[in-house]
Amino acid sequence: MSDFATLVDYLTTVQANPDFHSDTLLIAGNSLPHLIVSAAKFCETEAEIQRIIFVGGIGHGTAPLIANCKKMCPELVRPEWPQLSEAEITQEIFLHYCTRELTLLLEKKSTNTGENARFSHELFTQDAPKNFWLVQDPLVQKRSHVTFSKEWGLPLSAIQPLFFERPKLIDFDTRPHFENSEMDSWWEADYFLSLVIGEIRRLNDDSEGYGPKGANFIPHVDVPENVLTSYQRCRKYLAGNTRK
Repeated sequence: MSDFATLVDYLTTVQANPDFHSDTLLIAGNSLPHLIVSAAKFCETEAEIQRIIFVGGIGHGTAPLIANCKKMCPELVRPEWPQLSEAEITQEIFLHYCTRELTLLLEKKSTNTGENARFSHELFTQDAPKNFWLVQDPLVQKRSHVTFSKEWGLPLSAIQPLFFERPKLIDFDTRPHFENSEMDSWWEADYFLSLVIGEIRRLNDDSEGYGPKGANFIPHVDVPENVLTSYQRCRKYLAGNTRK
């Protein structure tokens, strides 16, 4: 397995929970219209889900989201979108594919994962959900999971990451190549590198990370040694990247 495949495999590994049930689904801001459409179709048929929370302001994923929408669903793109939050854009896409009546909540100010979690929880002055489905870019899902758990004061088991298809990387040359070739265009090469390598840095609990030994944004995460070894070899690809 290549170093990049090792990183992607780690980031997208989520414990299955076939007995999980919730009436709430939260979609965190991301750049993948395929994910939003899949979530909408999932909610169209899952009668148990009654409430959707759309989360995200204007952040690093907004421009890639609009660019990907122009490729996947150009008929939905409006000139106003660059001035809208990721939550608002996501809601428009979602409602095009899910037409049943649902309670919809929007959080439109957050610009990073920590704010995604904190500001979405602040939407509830009382009776916040005790569990929910979490939809996020699969490359960011692991950190999102622990971040939402901390900010919402819930155990990890109360938040179920929802993948519709797990990305399986088979190669990276000038861009990523996946077992499902449709995913090859989901992330531009620079953005893919920023996400995959940057996420390991954030998850690793040292002075550069987001754990208690670093910024203390997330709980301690045990990153396997083989993943850290692959990460060290891949760091050179992020030279000059400014994403924090």
